[in-house]
Amino acid sequence: MRILNLQAAWLVLFPALLAGQTPDTPPPVRHDSVEVHDTVPGDPAASSPATSVKPADVKDLPSRPATVNDALPLLPGIVRSPQGGLKINGSGEQRSALLVNQADVTDPATGAFGASVPVDSVEIMNVFRTPFLAQYGRFSSGVVAVETRRGSDKWHFELNDPFPDFRFRSWQLRGLQDASPRLVVGGPLIEGRLYFAQTVLYDVQKTPNRTLPFPDNTSKQERINSFTQLDYFLNSKQYLTATLHLTPQHINFVNPDFFNPLPVTPSYRQQNYLGTVTDHWALGQGMLESAVSIQRFDAVVGSQGPAPMFLLPQGSAGNYFANQDREAGRIELTETWSPAKIHDWGTHDLKFGALVTHTSDSGAFSAKPINIEDAAGQLLQRIDFTGGSPYSHYDVETTLFSQDHWSLARGLALDLGTRLERQSISETFRIAPRAGLSWAPFSGQRTVVQAGYGIFYDRVPLGVYAFDRFPQRVVTNYAPDGTLLGPPVTYLNLTGYAATPNSLLIHAENQPGNFAPHTGTWNVHIEHTVSPNLRIRAGYTDSQSSGLILLDPVVTAGTNALVLNGSGHARYRAAEITAKVRWKGSQWFLAYTRSRSQGDLNDFTGFLGNYPLPLVRPNVFSNLAADLPNRFLAWGTMKLPWRMQILPILEYRNGLPYSQYDVLGNYAGTPNTSRFPDFFSADARIMKDIRVSPKYTVRLSVTGNNLTNHFNALAVHSNLADPQNGIFFGNYTRRFRADFDVIF
Repeated sequence: MRILNLQAAWLVLFPALLAGQTPDTPPPVRHDSVEVHDTVPGDPAASSPATSVKPADVKDLPSRPATVNDALPLLPGIVRSPQGGLKINGSGEQRSALLVNQADVTDPATGAFGASVPVDSVEIMNVFRTPFLAQYGRFSSGVVAVETRRGSDKWHFELNDPFPDFRFRSWQLRGLQDASPRLVVGGPLIEGRLYFAQTVLYDVQKTPNRTLPFPDNTSKQERINSFTQLDYFLNSKQYLTATLHLTPQHINFVNPDFFNPLPVTPSYRQQNYLGTVTDHWALGQGMLESAVSIQRFDAVVGSQGPAPMFLLPQGSAGNYFANQDREAGRIELTETWSPAKIHDWGTHDLKFGALVTHTSDSGAFSAKPINIEDAAGQLLQRIDFTGGSPYSHYDVETTLFSQDHWSLARGLALDLGTRLERQSISETFRIAPRAGLSWAPFSGQRTVVQAGYGIFYDRVPLGVYAFDRFPQRVVTNYAPDGTLLGPPVTYLNLTGYAATPNSLLIHAENQPGNFAPHTGTWNVHIEHTVSPNLRIRAGYTDSQSSGLILLDPVVTAGTNALVLNGSGHARYRAAEITAKVRWKGSQWFLAYTRSRSQGDLNDFTGFLGNYPLPLVRPNVFSNLAADLPNRFLAWGTMKLPWRMQILPILEYRNGLPYSQYDVLGNYAGTPNTSRFPDFFSADARIMKDIRVSPKYTVRLSVTGNNLTNHFNALAVHSNLADPQNGIFFGNYTRRFRADFDVIF
């Protein structure tokens, strides 16, 4: 209650709040080389510190990130799960926002990031772990804000990874392993007026999983990722930006492993189109920005055949049980106004905005039977599916925000703001007050203290409201001799209510699905510039989440049901220290994070996402899947003689948590309290550029992965009925790769 009263006080005292600085009119000509830094130390505007990444610093690293999503695990607080999704501050993608030129690009149905912009098209990538600026919404964990680059004043061409890599085993050629040529083109179509930039990535990946024997261990992915941008300068005060992002993708055999071999894996096909047009208009000393974005996100999830799915202690057999075909879309209109600075009791930089978003989701979900058997193949339980029908939903979100960056004195500033949100499908109205402080207590402003507190709300994806149209589960249990243990039990699919629908900051109608997942976050950071070549930042973050959407099996008054409800909780705490070191053309980024991530395990995304889990267990509050008590990360660039470079990546962390299960797949003991062995990886890439003519440069490189050959287990036998229970296995041993790029 004290927290709510404090939030109300901010609303009363500061009704038109928090702003970024008024941008200057962009020049009609830009340079090819743009220097991007972390948040500027000593800048009192930086109450919400961001980690800013320059694409040139990361795209040549050993991991060779081709897209924004590929580059994110290089930052503290962000890891990639074994299933391939991103975890930010211990939470899944659906609790974070991904913005490209301020446009929301997440999947309207699931909230997941999906395919992202090629890294070659990126001007700057800002990752806000705790942004207290009211302009950011639809998240409770973090924000990835990407700004793309326009064409330069001179034509520029790049051809990266032009030739495929082949797989060799026992010194014999065993076919194509991957091919990922990337073409980058940019320049002026009309000198000083119209600029063009284009990146095209064609990617074929045959990714093996080392828990399975070759050749029956390979996931096959094919995708095209095309990003086009046009910038047209009408005059010195107004210009237009138009972008088109196309990402068709197909994956056969999604995430195979020992427990889910190729026939059990799903397949995935996606068509994603996003177009945006933004008008930037300098009015007086202010800036008016108007934007429209249109997105189409269609997906098909299938199985490898018509057979049922079999779950055994040693692993699965048959075919994946779930199939879905959906079509989702988003139309978003945005207006933001940054007026001239106001000089009254300091300086005020104001920013106001309004957003209207229409989203839609339609499709159908079907499922095949699931058989649970013991190690000898004796049937113990059968899950059939009955009913189900096509679904179609739409939503209209409206948002207003105001923010004020208030510079009270040299080295002291406040960021104050409020965001008002309404989501029609959930019939909820939400108020999100936020406040931040930046203080440079000493002369020279080499030391900056940053702190803040804010309320944040997750978007509720439309897939949540399709659950009552999914087929219902019918569970039949069998004795060891094959006889029935009672009649079959049918579980209804029900959409429940938020645990506490109304409060001072949330108003919701008394109807099913009135969800408003929210988080209260505070943090404090201290940043000190030791020298021009060394900057150190330390901080602590505490986030407490409530109203999260869970799927719970419930038995009340003789009725069995799977109920979506808004009673989930989570907590994330992290202490972090980072350093950026530069010397003689080389640089290092180093980070250590001590964190704890706990919450309810039955998050809806495990059952309503692209690849639903076959079993629904009773909910438990425990360590989350991305809980990492300790993580050390280091990467950078080092200059070598003969115009060579070495780019290393070092990572040490505790192993991810996992659960033990009994023969029926139920939790055995408290889930996620056991851990994989500690993970350590040392990767490096050595590069040398050879200029073959004034116009052409060839870049030769050799990449080594897991150079210490450390055993990083990929899987564990975690079923108590498995004869190999407790054994860790699977590892990517030391390996090398040679390639070259052409720059012209």
